[in-house]
Amino acid sequence: MRLSSLSFDWRVSLAPAVLALVVVAAAPLGACGSSGNGSKPAADSGAAEDASEGGEEDGGEGGAVTYPAFPVDTPQIAKNQGAVLTSPVIVTVSWPGDTSASTWEAFDDGIGATSYWSATTSQYGVGAAVGGPSNHVRMTQPLASSLSYTDVQTFVVNTLTGGGAGGGDAGAADAGPPNPAWPAPTKDAKGNVQTIYALYIPASTTVTDPGSGASFCDEGALGYHDSVTVGGSQVAYAVSLECPKLPLSEVEETAAHELIEASTDPYTESSTLGYVGFDPDHVAWDLYTGYNDELADACENWQDSYYQETGSFPYWVQRSWSNEAAPLGHSPCAPAPAGPYKGITIFPSAESTVKVNLTSVGGSSASPSKGFKATLNQPLTFQVGFFSDAPTSEPWTIDYDFPATLQTMDFTTGNPLDNGAGTVKFDKTSGQNGDKANVTVTVTRAAPTGFHVIAITWNPPTGAQAALYVPHYLPILVVDE
Repeated sequence: MRLSSLSFDWRVSLAPAVLALVVVAAAPLGACGSSGNGSKPAADSGAAEDASEGGEEDGGEGGAVTYPAFPVDTPQIAKNQGAVLTSPVIVTVSWPGDTSASTWEAFDDGIGATSYWSATTSQYGVGAAVGGPSNHVRMTQPLASSLSYTDVQTFVVNTLTGGGAGGGDAGAADAGPPNPAWPAPTKDAKGNVQTIYALYIPASTTVTDPGSGASFCDEGALGYHDSVTVGGSQVAYAVSLECPKLPLSEVEETAAHELIEASTDPYTESSTLGYVGFDPDHVAWDLYTGYNDELADACENWQDSYYQETGSFPYWVQRSWSNEAAPLGHSPCAPAPAGPYKGITIFPSAESTVKVNLTSVGGSSASPSKGFKATLNQPLTFQVGFFSDAPTSEPWTIDYDFPATLQTMDFTTGNPLDNGAGTVKFDKTSGQNGDKANVTVTVTRAAPTGFHVIAITWNPPTGAQAALYVPHYLPILVVDE
């Protein structure tokens, strides 16, 4: 179903033109990152909420309490062909006048030896990344004042093939000596390129969406990763945009996001993919998030995904999806925040295998997935369970989202998918580990696609930058009968 594997790090709601460009690879709900202007805590962002919790057992009907109280239903991000970088080498590329060049070099040199890198990548077969002075490239020619996404692609290919990338503004004389050559791509024993070229594009260059012509920075796309073919091999590169007025913390978060994905899904323009796409039983997650389904993408909308590392690597980073931790009832985003993780699960035994018509997003007319069948204007009731991975002192509250349109685009119209309409009611809106709530959904307007996606939500964002994030969500598929 994925027509483009290009993955962006989005920080605001997406413009339709961008969604049309990247099709189903765009992010959903607006909110990737925050301003880094002091409104974030100076330590792990998960610590403040949960620091006082623990020590009390949740209420129950006697006997030992199990954490989590139920088996947790959660998606897995698909392995596909499992193409990952087993020994990544990060080449840091910066341009004249970038006063943060040494920061980007230190960031890229240090990230691969951290526990953060291990927690986010090792379970997928990625080894420790390396950098070092021999992999620092400081360009001498300025970039053009405006480049499209495809211009950047061409620039990478030309530079790696010795095609005379140049880089000065069109029509202007080149300033300074020729650009230095980039280190040649390293390869593993199987001939797979292990190098990631990490490009830090200065604020003086606007990178544009070739669909709309608008600045990616203005549309909230702060970075992306992709690959190009050089000498018959796929070569990964990651782009972090130093958008005007963007604090360093957000560029660091973007760089962490893109380096993780460039390592775990490096060869995006080939038929050999790494970790991307929620498993077929959880197509609701793809539809709800606009197929924003690489490992870092899956966590980018949540406030507790961002925190500052300490010690010898004191940079801001983003947590990333863990296929290992999520089904165990821990935080699905690694490394886990401090304190108990509080979640909501559906009970798969209550769901059925439904057929979903995904032709509007490039899929089949009868794709099997897990969900519920509903009849127009007749109530559908199912249960969700509250769970935590340790004792909590207070209950948490659930809500719902039944959006009028989904973040996934309809290929035939270029518009977001119409999600129909309906009502959602709970018999219980708060609980703790072991509690259950009955959810009653009544579809009042059928969707043109024949399906709806609702989400049970909890843990809403707080503070000055709450508008940049969304609550945690559990997408659920409802198919019209």
